[in-house]
Amino acid sequence: MSQNAGHHILSARTMERRFNKDLLSLIVWGVMLTTNILFVSKYIPRIGIDPIYASFTYSVLFIGLVWVYRHALKKYITERIAHVVSLGLIVGIIGIIACAILFIDPLTIRVDRWSATTYFLNALFEGTYPYGVHTHVSESNFPSPFPLWHYLNIPFWLMGDVGWIQAFMLLVFLGSLYLFSHSWHAVLSATLLLCISPSYWWEIATRSDGLSNALLVCSCILLMERFDIQMNNRWWLVAIIAGCIASTRLSAVIPIALYLFKPWLEVDIKKEIGFICVALGVVVVAFAPYIFWDTVSWVFFSRNPFMSQTGPGNTWILVVMMLIAIWIAYKKQTLYYYFCTTSIYMFIFMLVSQFGYIIQTGAPYTLFDVRCDISYFTLAIPFAIIALIYQKE
Repeated sequence: MSQNAGHHILSARTMERRFNKDLLSLIVWGVMLTTNILFVSKYIPRIGIDPIYASFTYSVLFIGLVWVYRHALKKYITERIAHVVSLGLIVGIIGIIACAILFIDPLTIRVDRWSATTYFLNALFEGTYPYGVHTHVSESNFPSPFPLWHYLNIPFWLMGDVGWIQAFMLLVFLGSLYLFSHSWHAVLSATLLLCISPSYWWEIATRSDGLSNALLVCSCILLMERFDIQMNNRWWLVAIIAGCIASTRLSAVIPIALYLFKPWLEVDIKKEIGFICVALGVVVVAFAPYIFWDTVSWVFFSRNPFMSQTGPGNTWILVVMMLIAIWIAYKKQTLYYYFCTTSIYMFIFMLVSQFGYIIQTGAPYTLFDVRCDISYFTLAIPFAIIALIYQKE
């Protein structure tokens, strides 16, 4: 093969990689925009604004603001300016979180993430089985987060409101991003993307904590990369982290599994088995106090968080999505690929799960019905943000 022919082949492969990278980036932008449009379309009609008009207006503003920042403003922003502006925006967001906590009564909102955690901790410290208390929304709604997430909320519960965990997780996420990137430009970009996301402001207003949980998982992955905590050198620490993440929410298992599946396959059998044993051991330790809370009636088996987190679902959809997840995880080559595919997968998984539930129940309603919970779509947001500001191999 001539040198010229080899050059053309290398150039073609480079162009192909660039095309695939640009296509992934475009899809991730679509995930960000579509997720926020869902929240605009569902909640803006409650203040008398047409959802189609509002969604179109938001889309134009979103695309316009992103284009202006990336192509007109960013080149004039130094690291020092990015540092100052980032800190200002963070203080502003925390101030808005404080206002939401002070002036919005969570008991007037039909979102029970706040009461699920608050009532759980109330019962725990009163010596009552905490997974047996119902939330303020309905007597058939019970706390669904796993034990470790409730424990993380204890300091904020002692402060008077578990809503403060939103401010804490914001700081953890942006702090982890800075440690990973050493760039205030990256922190500023991430903060701005949160600021122009109605889904994030909905989370703050309702004291929901699904996105905060996702921010925690994303932060753990960034820190594992930053400090080189990997399967091949510190598998036991990776197992402890994975077990802790799995002890917060069932949905938190998806992104950490996508991140660790291929590295787990690449280590020897002893580490593979050791990883499973340690991670599973952490989960068992987290659940043990509730499993053995009552050894007479074994109340855990009649009321536990798995009953709320799994709920009615379509088995075929779950199997297909698991096979897709295995394929995506096995194809993982770069961290950029991971964040892109994880954000896309999380969005699609939540979308098909919601449609599967609607079809299975046979009820004539859409994603915008009050019976449909679109808050799960926010789980893709942190991974999409990292993908969009980290576009290099």
